Amino acid sequence: HIIINGIEFKNLRLVLFDKRRFLADLWREIEFGESRADLRVDATGTERDLLPRIKDDKIYFTVQFLEKHRIKEDIFIYIRRTGYAWAFPLSNRLWHIGAGERNTQEAMRLLEILRRKYGFKEERNLCHCRSHVRLLPPSRCMPFLHDDIVGVGEAIGCISGFGEGNLPALQSAKILYECIINDRLGEYEHRILSEFKWIEGEHEFVRQTQSREKMNRSKVASRVASIFARRAMTPTPKTLKDAICQSRLRPSEQSR
Repeated sequence: HIIINGIEFKNLRLVLFDKRRFLADLWREIEFGESRADLRVDATGTERDLLPRIKDDKIYFTVQFLEKHRIKEDIFIYIRRTGYAWAFPLSNRLWHIGAGERNTQEAMRLLEILRRKYGFKEERNLCHCRSHVRLLPPSRCMPFLHDDIVGVGEAIGCISGFGEGNLPALQSAKILYECIINDRLGEYEHRILSEFKWIEGEHEFVRQTQSREKMNRSKVASRVASIFARRAMTPTPKTLKDAICQSRLRPSEQSR
């Protein structure tokens, strides 16, 4: 199940995988070396080292932990207007727990709310890190092509309004591959913008939410749930009951 702000949904298509092991498997199959290239790929995420800098870039902060917990293996999310926290099960009681917010201090506060709400008591973590995430849609990250450089993934805004970046990044790389082998690199920007219209919609929702000071958490959660439902989850008999219960809570109770 996916639990958003205490409301339970049935997971349909959201898949979790061990990214570090995935990359290690890929690296074993790659032969590294240097050669003269006609095209350079900027896959540097928030750094965007090769492409021109983005005007009015929007970078958020993330804190992430790897911990062990005896909790039922569902996907737990807690959202507020300016960020969200998550707990994803991996395997053998391992959990990936983190939060993204406007600054590190706010991210840690949001993570504490998630811990209290879902029972993830803070214990000795196996590892932790701090990073960044770009919260701009592709249309705000142009150009994707500049001289002999082409961008993919988070470097060109292929990341959902809620920070989901693995799948969009892989999809953008596939689109680039198809454009190259079909000698249609000039169509790359158009194809990216067309493929990721849904990302534009999510970012617009996030922008509207953050601009409304009085939008409460239950309304934010219901809007987020409707967006996720189109691609990852469906209501269960318990969903309506949870939603009614959450709507009756005062803001201070929702944060416990």
